[in-house]
Amino acid sequence: MKALFNTALNYTESWLRRSDPISMPVILDIVLTKACNLRCTFCISYTSSQSSYWLDYALYERIAAELFPTAWDVQFCSGGEPFLYPHIRDALRLAADHRCKTTVTTNGMLINAKTADWIIEDQSLHKIWLSFDGATKATLERLRRGANFDKIIGNTRHLIEKRRAHGRKWPVVAMRFVMMRSNVEELPALIELAADTGVSFVEGRYLNVANDMDMDESLFRHPDLAERVFDETRKAAKKYGIGLSLPPLPGRDRDGHHCIKPWEMCQIDIDGAIRFCYKSWRQRLGHFDDGFKAIWSGPHYRRLRATIDSDDPYFPYCRHCVMRRGIDHEFAHDQRVHADAYVIPGLEDLQTAFNAREDENKMAFDDRRQRRRAEAAERADRA
Repeated sequence: MKALFNTALNYTESWLRRSDPISMPVILDIVLTKACNLRCTFCISYTSSQSSYWLDYALYERIAAELFPTAWDVQFCSGGEPFLYPHIRDALRLAADHRCKTTVTTNGMLINAKTADWIIEDQSLHKIWLSFDGATKATLERLRRGANFDKIIGNTRHLIEKRRAHGRKWPVVAMRFVMMRSNVEELPALIELAADTGVSFVEGRYLNVANDMDMDESLFRHPDLAERVFDETRKAAKKYGIGLSLPPLPGRDRDGHHCIKPWEMCQIDIDGAIRFCYKSWRQRLGHFDDGFKAIWSGPHYRRLRATIDSDDPYFPYCRHCVMRRGIDHEFAHDQRVHADAYVIPGLEDLQTAFNAREDENKMAFDDRRQRRRAEAAERADRA
């Protein structure tokens, strides 16, 4: 009841644009690790403000105690690969104990038979978003370097079959497809693959060009191609009974969207840093252990909410964001444009940099290795 009341109040306050809400965030995106077993060509990687790469489980427990009672949805979606986190099972159980809906976004490589067993047994994971950007082995493995097409499909098929065999409800498995010029024509075939695998829903998202990718990969440059493929995909989804979500076509979206992210959700990074939306890659507003409520109701958050619709927003990127402007602008598809707008002037101590994914992975695994060595040495000293 507390979460239901908070949710209703939250969306009311967001609609009223109340800068100092009484409600707490409804959606929590908690970054468990910056480590990943893949090196996707379009992945956005960012460091943490205190150079930490794995969430301390004791910090997670403090977050849960304070925020889960009023939260509706706990997501493990950003950063690295959630199934690399050593305490992922415990993290899901704790969220489910608070009656939160749980969601994990994964590349699917690590959901082996042993992992599938505890997922089905615990029923603490409610939805899996499988990031899968090609209907063929060649395309998927080109975009998601280190992925194994057959292994991911095998893991997914086994998990769904096991769920059905045991008569369990969770998890629902959906696919998320990042659409670009070089893979979008495989989207109708992905619908057929999803149906064959047992996946119930497919979502297509536009590529946000990053790293050294060619802007010509963006469907913003190819609206006719997008329209043709979207039509074919809708027909395939209807044929196979697959749920489908596609964005507006380029040229058919509008300005004036009503962003509610600074009310609805927040992301907590591995070091406890608070991020106020998915576009605040580089900018934090404080750290959880400094007092979440003080940050949530503090001057930075209040100013952010109060100016979000203005011509001079506190977070400069709000002026360009798709949540406000829609997708009918090239900068909505190329994150390298307006790069200086991702930070708030004057909050340099809470800003971080973008990193190369390969470097981020190495730092994360090195950090984990050093921690394990220190823990082993401590156990040896006690013995």
